[in-house]
Amino acid sequence: MRSPLPDDLATIATWPRLKRYCYFFEEAVETDQIWTLYRRSWAIEQSNGYHTFPLWPNQAFATICATKQWQCFKPIQFNIEIILKEVIPMLDNSLWFPSIFQTPSDKGTIINTQLLKDELLSLM
Repeated sequence: MRSPLPDDLATIATWPRLKRYCYFFEEAVETDQIWTLYRRSWAIEQSNGYHTFPLWPNQAFATICATKQWQCFKPIQFNIEIILKEVIPMLDNSLWFPSIFQTPSDKGTIINTQLLKDELLSLM
């Protein structure tokens, strides 16, 4: 998949959660990129009683979510191997849950780390 153009960003950001969720995994596996935000610490959010760790399929979507409490945060890229070997264990140790493809107006899909791992491996 090609990186979304600015007009595509606006359209994709309005997709329902399930469609963005599927797009996230397809794009991540195709490009071997998963993005989050960082500035001296990870961009962690509390949602529905969980500490969540936001993940996006590309830099453009991470950047448009670097607002409010994350306005000084910068997008950080991982490849899938790093997600599987380092990020998932970090999330498990911290009791943080992946939040898949949030937008400025939607919190995204909160999943557990086993599902993150299973989804990635099933598409590889």
